[in-house]
Amino acid sequence: MSHEKHFPPPLALKFFRWYCRKDRLEELEGDLEESFYAMLHAGKAPGLAKLIYWWNVIRCFRSYAFKRSATYRSTNTYSMLTNYLKVIRRNFSKQRAHALLNISGLAIGFAAFILIAIYLHFETSFENFHTKSGQIYRLTVHYTSPSGYDTHFARVDTDWINGIPEEIPEAEKLIRFQNHEPKFIRIGEEKFRQDNAFVTDKDVFEVFDFPLTKGDAKTALAEPLSIVISEAVAEKYFANEDPMGKEIFITGYWSTDETVYKVTGVMKNLPANTHLPIDMLISFRNEAERSWWAYTYVLFQQGTNMESVQEKLEAMAIKINGDQALQGTEFVFQPLSDIHLHSNLAREIKPNGSIAYVKIFLLVAILILALAIINFMNLTSAMSIARSKEIGVRKILGAGSQQIVFYSLTESVLFSTAAAGLGLALAFLALPVFKELTGTENLLSSLVLVAVLFGLAVVTGLLGGFYPAFVLSSFKPVNIIKTSKAFSIGKKTGRFSIKRVLISLQFGISILLIASAMIARQQFVFLNEKNLGMEKDQVIALPGVPDTVKDKFKLFKDKLDGQPGIKGVSACLEVPSREIRDGGTVTAEGIQENVDDAPSMDIQVIDHDFIDVMGMELLAGEPLPKSLAYEPLPQLTGANNDVEEYLLSKRRAYILNETAMHAIGWQTPEEAIGKNVDWNQGTYKLAKGPVVGVVKDFHQETLKNKVDPIIMVFEPLWLRTFLVKLETNDVASTMSVIEGAWNELFPKYPFEYQFLDDLYNNLYKNERQQLQLLYLLSGLAITIAFIGLFGLIAYSLKTRIKEMAIRKVMGANFTSLIRLIGKEYLMVMLAGAALAIPLSYFWVSKWLENFAYRIDISVISYLMTLAGICLLLMATVALQTIKTAANNPADTLREE
Repeated sequence: MSHEKHFPPPLALKFFRWYCRKDRLEELEGDLEESFYAMLHAGKAPGLAKLIYWWNVIRCFRSYAFKRSATYRSTNTYSMLTNYLKVIRRNFSKQRAHALLNISGLAIGFAAFILIAIYLHFETSFENFHTKSGQIYRLTVHYTSPSGYDTHFARVDTDWINGIPEEIPEAEKLIRFQNHEPKFIRIGEEKFRQDNAFVTDKDVFEVFDFPLTKGDAKTALAEPLSIVISEAVAEKYFANEDPMGKEIFITGYWSTDETVYKVTGVMKNLPANTHLPIDMLISFRNEAERSWWAYTYVLFQQGTNMESVQEKLEAMAIKINGDQALQGTEFVFQPLSDIHLHSNLAREIKPNGSIAYVKIFLLVAILILALAIINFMNLTSAMSIARSKEIGVRKILGAGSQQIVFYSLTESVLFSTAAAGLGLALAFLALPVFKELTGTENLLSSLVLVAVLFGLAVVTGLLGGFYPAFVLSSFKPVNIIKTSKAFSIGKKTGRFSIKRVLISLQFGISILLIASAMIARQQFVFLNEKNLGMEKDQVIALPGVPDTVKDKFKLFKDKLDGQPGIKGVSACLEVPSREIRDGGTVTAEGIQENVDDAPSMDIQVIDHDFIDVMGMELLAGEPLPKSLAYEPLPQLTGANNDVEEYLLSKRRAYILNETAMHAIGWQTPEEAIGKNVDWNQGTYKLAKGPVVGVVKDFHQETLKNKVDPIIMVFEPLWLRTFLVKLETNDVASTMSVIEGAWNELFPKYPFEYQFLDDLYNNLYKNERQQLQLLYLLSGLAITIAFIGLFGLIAYSLKTRIKEMAIRKVMGANFTSLIRLIGKEYLMVMLAGAALAIPLSYFWVSKWLENFAYRIDISVISYLMTLAGICLLLMATVALQTIKTAANNPADTLREE
């Protein structure tokens, strides 16, 4: 009997046709129909069979719906992920050495990236702690003259600028920081020399964020003779006592009077990311004291148009000083946040950084990270190719392309995440040394740093797993099983040529960094060994002495002359190593007698023994004559032009350097001797006198700058630096003698000194720190590259082990095998060098333009870099090739 008439109509499954896949629907319809007919044949009543049929329909629907639900997918994904983690762990155990190489190379790259990120964040975050930093501008002045004088000062010496808030509506506050000279402090019987101490306005706390831990910011500097000190100074002067209300006795730079100040506030120590380090703020005693040179900052309203402000400032200058006010004078506003990286003016408060170095190390950070990622991608790809048969088996057993992709990316992301954790630990361990090396502080949020790092790790993992995930998963299983893929970069065709590009980039980045570091080192060796035209070794300097000390220099000199261990004593205006920037015009008899046409020259005031103490070479003439004797200095107040009259009344003799001699127009030193010259700067004028000597050019300041024309003259009123040349036998005993003489003559002032060679070395402190950082990063780059190369060659040879065995059977020896493998990598290295060397040359050439005196870039530096990398490369190839080829060929070929 036919039972088809009892079968439920096909419309019953229309819902499944909409909800289910077609293949699943056909399978379901067949199973249900077969079950229905089986029940009828078994003798069940049609009604009961239909009931059971519909029950089975409902069960199948529920089962399939669950499988399509989020819960099922989540459960299934969890099971799949758990399985993958187990497989990854087993593979890691089997390939532990190569996996650790892969992770460690990436970890070093991440650690380097973290440290550079800390450095870059520090350099670009200066003044960010001031909430109004975007509204604050520093006013500077740029002086030029037809005679060649061209100096841009970080501070301003005109008093009319005090009226800016009244004359320019956009300006809210003007703050002066002046009297930057060191303060000489007495607390009880203890004496201190305090730097970073400024006299400033009472509104300073409304403009700058100098938070007070004690005292009221509104009134702390409102009264005369008030002083606010930093927490560090409070601890230094008063230890554990409460400093509020305590007295501080200060002897100024220009006066012998000791003034009593009362502590009215204690402010937090300022962070390191400021160009304006402050340890002490002192109130003005009266409005008249707000005068002359000052570092001047103006707070503007939000959204101020600075071009409009500039026009109003120029109009204000002309209104006050007449139409000639801006001739040779330009006032420039600098944004507060730009000062550290974009300002290198005369008389900066402290040496600033450079945007050029920020760009350099941003590029280096990108290169190091790219090197680590490329290395990770290469090793991950090599390890995946070696497991291509595993992927083929997985596909035969039913694994879909999505599962292969998910498995490969999971493994890669796990490895890169582990590398991120290890890199974070390495960076944390290296941070103290790094901070000492670069002078930076870690101001980067730990949470942000970790989030960025692990985000970067995920991206790196995805990049590293891309090749095996999407390329190998597209292969047909049978082809993968039949063909053993070898990781060879020697192939000229095929779909894996990207390997050669990536390895070339590795070599290129390494060559770029190492060669550039070598050339930078040669420049610093040149700077250290270049003849400065003077002897700086074993000379101590006591710079910036106050008036009362300066006036007694002759007594100090006489007391030390002839003492054991002392070769000579002298004095000058600006300590050698520091820029002079006190320029004036020099007229010469019979050549340039018109001041308007006369050349501009810096003036260095010296005493009679300066040439001998500093070991300068006289090209003609002699040192200053002893007939220019020390005489008691008159009491000069500056009133009624008494200073100008005193300077003009003194008999003069001059010494020139070579550059000054040529600037005047003389061709030989002998031609200049005996000719009369004078020096003028505004109201200051020195009387005419003969040129008694010409010295070989010497480097008064950094070798970044060319030698300026310098005229030297004797004037005790302007001697601000004492110099003592020592014997080298017993420096400690000699220093005790010098200190004893100082304390006897100048009991109010602490004895503080510096060695002249240290001062010159400090001129290149920032550059030296950058160079050491570049050394470190270049070392890390080559380490990362060869960690990867070591593992890469090992894995490459592992996939070519049968090839090596066949070659040995055919008669190849170790040398020929090394030559075969090495040639492949050597060609790739040369391709990387072809890209890196021109980039390095361009990069280093731009950097060397910062120095007036510099080396010529030699091809030897690049040849040495290539030779060093070739040696490392061939040693790596030889080690791995010998290790692989040492296997018995018969055993290798017997293996399936």
